[in-house]
Amino acid sequence: MRPVGLIVIAFMLGLCAPALATGSVRIQQRDGSVQTYTGVTLKVANKTLTLISADKVSTVVISGANCAHDGAIVHCAGGRFTFLRDGSKHTVAFKTATFYFNLTDQDQVLPLSTTKIAAHSVIFAVQTKKGTYITGNGKLDQESVQ
Repeated sequence: MRPVGLIVIAFMLGLCAPALATGSVRIQQRDGSVQTYTGVTLKVANKTLTLISADKVSTVVISGANCAHDGAIVHCAGGRFTFLRDGSKHTVAFKTATFYFNLTDQDQVLPLSTTKIAAHSVIFAVQTKKGTYITGNGKLDQESVQ
């Protein structure tokens, strides 16, 4: 998985207890090419999100996001992104990153939108500084409020 492919699931940092989730990621490069990844694993502990590709070759560590409650939804933005692959560590810069978490037992409508987010789920959108767009979603197996 490409480094930017893993950033999309970032910023569950408002959650403190260990959690595990899987999701899918769609990456659109500046040249218009698109890749889709499924089975991405998300682990959250101590306000740090660790992402592992389905093939377990690539790992991303994300920390430092700003999170706040927006009604029943937790909204996160910002943070730092480090990509680890084959013992090499890389930093990927992004322009914008927005993540929404529904930690309730019911579907919720996103603020100022008609888009629904399923119970115990996350949806996100990221644009890297190089112009790559990354979107995705995932079902949370376990989570806790900050």
